[in-house]
Amino acid sequence: MSSQKPHVENNHIFVRDIIKKKAKTNDLTQDKLNLMFSHINSVTRKSLGGKTPYEAFKFFYGKETLDKLNIQEIAKDKVTLQPYLLNLK
Repeated sequence: MSSQKPHVENNHIFVRDIIKKKAKTNDLTQDKLNLMFSHINSVTRKSLGGKTPYEAFKFFYGKETLDKLNIQEIAKDKVTLQPYLLNLK
């Protein structure tokens, strides 16, 4: 859907902030991906009325579903979108 494209691009930017182009992704595990997306989905979005994607998903699908997906809510003051989050070289 074309109306989703800007939001997908924003997520791509977040991923690129954390995983730099020259990073060695051999050490990229599912746990590290879950951690990264937990942080990305804990950033407030204007398009969600100041809520996070985590909060919006939880409202519609419940915390149990998020737990099954291994996505956790990160406190707003603990969110980082920096490469050191995943400790990739």
